[in-house]
Amino acid sequence: MKNNKKKKIIFIVNIDSFFISHRLPIAEELIKIGYEVHLATEFTKFKNKISKIGIKTHHVDFKRNSLNIFFAFKAIFQIFLLIFKEKPKILHLVSLKPIVFGGLIPFFCHINLVVVSITGLGSMFIKKNLIYNLRLRIINFFYRLIFLNSNLAVILQNNDDFKYLAKNANLKKKKVKFIRGSGVDFKIFKYSKIPKKKMIILMASRIIEDKGVMEFLKAAKILKNKNFQGKFYLVGDFDKHNPSAIDRTVLDYFRRKKIITYFEHQKKIFNFIKKSTLVVLPSYREGFPKVLMEASAVGRPIVTTNVPGCKDVVVKDKTGILIPPKNSLRLAEEILILSKDRKKILKLGFNARQYAFKNFNIKLIVSKHISVYKNMKI
Repeated sequence: MKNNKKKKIIFIVNIDSFFISHRLPIAEELIKIGYEVHLATEFTKFKNKISKIGIKTHHVDFKRNSLNIFFAFKAIFQIFLLIFKEKPKILHLVSLKPIVFGGLIPFFCHINLVVVSITGLGSMFIKKNLIYNLRLRIINFFYRLIFLNSNLAVILQNNDDFKYLAKNANLKKKKVKFIRGSGVDFKIFKYSKIPKKKMIILMASRIIEDKGVMEFLKAAKILKNKNFQGKFYLVGDFDKHNPSAIDRTVLDYFRRKKIITYFEHQKKIFNFIKKSTLVVLPSYREGFPKVLMEASAVGRPIVTTNVPGCKDVVVKDKTGILIPPKNSLRLAEEILILSKDRKKILKLGFNARQYAFKNFNIKLIVSKHISVYKNMKI
C-alpha cells in the first residue's frame, strides 16, 4: 500500500462534464486504492464537485472545437508545464485534443506509462471532403508518432477503430487493450418493466447531424403523417461549435408541428429511459455509445445503425435492431413494426438487460482499467 500511495496519475480530458460522465468511477477507485489522482481539463461547472472527491484539478484551455493555432500552443504549453511539475507515473489521455496535445510530451519528459483512450474516431472519420481529408491526414500523422512510444497502452472500444488505426497510423495490436465503453452503474440503471401505455420512442444525444438527429426527426414525421399514436422524445443539448451542428430553428419546426417533444440534457436520464418503450440512436459512427448501454441495462430494446460502435452494443435481432445509416425511412419502418409486436419488444428488452448485466457492468469496466495501470512496470 505504501508504494501505491506514491503513484500519481494525471487524466487529461477535453472537458469536465465528459470526465464526470465517463471516467469518474475509475478515478474514485484509484483514490480508494491509494493513488494520487489529478485531472487536467477545461472546467465548466464541475470543478468543486471533482475537487471534493479528492481529485487535484488543473485548468487547460482546450477550446474544444477551435482550430486556432494560438489556443493549441497555449494548451500544449499548459500540459507540458503540468507534467514537468507533477512528474506523474501514469498519464491517461482521453479524446482527440488531449491525445494529440499531450501524446508527444512523454518523448521529452519521462513517464512510466502513457494510456491513450480513443473513444470513437469522430466527425473527421465520417465527413468526406477535401478539408476533412487534410485534417485526417494530419491527425493520422500525429497518431503514428504517438504510437511509437514504448511505454504506451491504447484503449479502444471497438474492433473497427483498431483496423483503421492499424492501417493508417501503424498501431500495433500488442499495445491495444479493448474495453467496451465506460460501463453502467446497475444501482442507478435498474431493470424496469416496459410501460403498457402509449409508446414512447426516446433518442438521447447531442443535437448534431452525426448522431442521426435529422433521421430521427424525419422518421417521426413519416410516422406522424401515418397517424402513428406514439410519442417521440428527443433529449440533449445543442452543440453549436460542432462541425455537424443543427440550428435550433430546425428543431423548433418539429416542435411546433408537435412531431417531437424536446428536452435539454438530463442528469437523470434513467427517468426518461424508464418511461420509454424503446431507445433509438441512428448515429453515423460511435466509440461505444453510453446511452445504448444504459438503455440495455434498464431493459429497453434498441434500434440503432449498423456502424462502428453502435453495432457493437447490440446483438442483432436479439437485443435490438440494426438499420443502415442515414435512412430515416428504414428507421420509421422498424419503429412501426415493433409498435405492432409487444411480445417482440418485451423479448428484446429482456435479452438486452441480460446482455448488459454480463458485459456493461461499471465494476467490470473499472477493474479492466485498473489492471491496465497495474500490469505495466511503473
